[in-house]
Amino acid sequence: MKQEYVRHNASENGFSLLELLIGMTVTLVIMGIASTLLAASFNVRNREHSRTDSIADVQRALNIMSREIAIGGYGFNTSDNGLVVGDCDGSTIRVRSNLNRYSTGSSTIESAGEDIKYLVDSTDDKDYLVRHDRLAGSQNTVLANRIDTLQIIYWNAANTAIDVAADPTQVANAVGVRIILTANLPQVGTEGAPGFQPAMPIQLTSDVALRNKSQNLATY
Repeated sequence: MKQEYVRHNASENGFSLLELLIGMTVTLVIMGIASTLLAASFNVRNREHSRTDSIADVQRALNIMSREIAIGGYGFNTSDNGLVVGDCDGSTIRVRSNLNRYSTGSSTIESAGEDIKYLVDSTDDKDYLVRHDRLAGSQNTVLANRIDTLQIIYWNAANTAIDVAADPTQVANAVGVRIILTANLPQVGTEGAPGFQPAMPIQLTSDVALRNKSQNLATY
């Protein structure tokens, strides 16, 4: 009986155990680096998305506030700024105007949108910038849900800040206000980890001239 022999080339041999271990180690290192970079990029992306949303939220609220506060006192017989004494301080502002004075002939403040108050309301451990419309069934509208603080600064005709805490009645002399809205972005990731984004405050400011004051009537 004739025996047959099969010759194997060295190139047809499989990987040795050592080669497999080296290959797996290199693969794991590359995967670890890739996953670290991916996690870091996700953290940066999440922070930027949060930052963009917060800025848009705050800017939208700031535009609404600026527009409605600027026309305070509109339709009044005197050059009143429309600010309600006793209901305006460093974190709250209430403004009145007679919006339909010249369309309906009404001489009283009685319609929706004519008596507005802005404040930050805390509910369920969250802060909301609220627009309170007293003449619309005491309607509360959330203008922004990413707000931490609302600061109001009043200034007089001499461009001097009014100390409303010392004398609340001085808001009647204000010719303008500065609205400062602050939102704090929480940290993303764990401190010391790749891609960690620390907590960061965002602050937007709007200077508003109260157009019905005599000092501003010539300009607006």
